[in-house]
Amino acid sequence: MTSHKQDRKTELFEHCRSRLRGVAYRMLGSVADAEDAVQDVYLKWRTAELSDIENPQAWLVTTCTRRCIDMLRAAHKTRVEYVGTWLPEPVVGDAPFDVGEQAELASSLTMAFLLLLERLNPVERAAYLLREVFGYAYKDVAFAVGRSEATCRQIVSRAKKRLEDQNVNAPENPQRREGLLDAFMDALRSGETQRLAKLLADDVELRGDGGGKVIATMNVIRTPQSVAKFLAGVWQKAWRNFTIETVTVNANPGAILRDGEHVYAILSLTLGRDGKCARIDIVRNPDKLRHIDSP
Repeated sequence: MTSHKQDRKTELFEHCRSRLRGVAYRMLGSVADAEDAVQDVYLKWRTAELSDIENPQAWLVTTCTRRCIDMLRAAHKTRVEYVGTWLPEPVVGDAPFDVGEQAELASSLTMAFLLLLERLNPVERAAYLLREVFGYAYKDVAFAVGRSEATCRQIVSRAKKRLEDQNVNAPENPQRREGLLDAFMDALRSGETQRLAKLLADDVELRGDGGGKVIATMNVIRTPQSVAKFLAGVWQKAWRNFTIETVTVNANPGAILRDGEHVYAILSLTLGRDGKCARIDIVRNPDKLRHIDSP
């Protein structure tokens, strides 16, 4: 292939890279796996004949979607046998995962939404994301997942019904989210359980993911008092000695907890309708923290 053609192909791929990462991450819930999927697509793209491809972006997204479906099917057994609660790998800050300005793109990056997607099989997940999050036409969705348009409409409709009973909204405005994070960290540092409990919604849930490799809560902790007591305990035993950097985690307020240069955990807070913290996710599995930058 001539250098000019290869340069053109590289340019087209790089233009779509963020979108491919966005699709792959939402499909797989893993930063590392998403990067592997995008790399696989790139290798296949390099050997494709550009003159045979009418719409490069559609070709790339379709190839990426099909690769993710295969990877998700292969990962099923691993997730079923996962020790404790499985949480997605956290995306910290303005990572290039096609967050976008649209509310749908931001809300579809949250921990809560990604966990909801675990209820869908790989094809359902792909069809729902391509149509409802990324806004592709049904004919493009159908081609990507290898189903008819009519079947895809049914798949997406069923997926929406399975998810519609859940309250997963777009993240609130930045000022409100930052206010929650500041108040939460102040209450945590104070060591006052009651002060912390007042910031938590009545139906608050706390999840931890250690993957069986480090200590983490194995069960979901509920009620403001129970969650506040747990957090006050871990703060007293360990967290107060760590460096805490407030960041955005999966489009929600959060923090990186570091023990020296070692990333100990990633904390993510979800704001509820009442302005209180409705969900807390703590990722400790070291395999899911490797991509976090050093200070």
